[in-house]
Amino acid sequence: MKKTILALLVASAATSAFAGEIYSTDTTNVSMKGEVDAYLATTDIQGVSTDADVNVWAKVQMDAEQKLSEQLTGFASFEIEAGSNYRNTDTAANFDDIHIGIKTDTWGLAVGEVGDLAESADAIQKDDITNEGNYMGSAGGNHRESKGNGIVAKTIVGPMTFVADINTTNEKNLDSTYGVSADYAHDVFSIGASFIQGETDSDEDYELYGVSASAEFKGVYLAATYAEFKGADSFGFYNTSSLADGETLGLAASYSLNNIRVYSTYAIADIESATESGDTTNWVIGADYAVASNITAFAEYQQADADWASEDSMTVVTGVYYSF
Repeated sequence: MKKTILALLVASAATSAFAGEIYSTDTTNVSMKGEVDAYLATTDIQGVSTDADVNVWAKVQMDAEQKLSEQLTGFASFEIEAGSNYRNTDTAANFDDIHIGIKTDTWGLAVGEVGDLAESADAIQKDDITNEGNYMGSAGGNHRESKGNGIVAKTIVGPMTFVADINTTNEKNLDSTYGVSADYAHDVFSIGASFIQGETDSDEDYELYGVSASAEFKGVYLAATYAEFKGADSFGFYNTSSLADGETLGLAASYSLNNIRVYSTYAIADIESATESGDTTNWVIGADYAVASNITAFAEYQQADADWASEDSMTVVTGVYYSF
């Protein structure tokens, strides 16, 4: 299921307060938390339309921590998820986000599907603020992070956060994907930069590098991301039949008042491949309401098009995230 960075952060903040402790000693803690999401959606994607449809998705997350010394803590986490969202259905229970590592207050190291701790693309995804909208601001982020073969190191030095990661492949003729990023945050402003390089499954060069900035003041959030890429083939609702090079620009804005947030994003990708070329755009407008600290209701409208496609795409999605 597609989850934006913002949605994950909100879910993490909410569920930590409601996490159920299963086992605890002076040095060990094991806890469980979860989430159930319900959707009502209608779509018209590249000429294929659907009637309003109800779908439900759920996950359970197990977290464990072991105090190794006064400063050092070992940790492990995994999720079990199943269900459907407005674009696909998978009722089989699957393990996801499995990782293990060590951390202190200022640094951490993990192996597995490590995005919950950090990934090098995080620094250039500040415009990823929707609930269920497509994200194209940095061409979708690292192409291998979700495969679960990663190693990541993260350290915080004053206002700076540094991340380095490797996402490995066991194919002899393919290079692993390496990434580094730096993120500066101070008061209402932040700016980050990332560089990621490796090879695709078809033995072609893969690159992603860019910069992202944000500002937040008096309930207003503004962000912009610019990235250049090589070896990508997925751009929101539209794919290319061969790997493409190009650049992306993503813009985001939101306004929050009490428990209500109104937001919008716009992204454009200028791509060129052996078979397709041109621009693809994706626009989202939506609103969400915090019913409680662990319940969020939202509604989103999304529209997209691509120069190489004959049909535009549109989705209308309403839903509720319930964390426990």
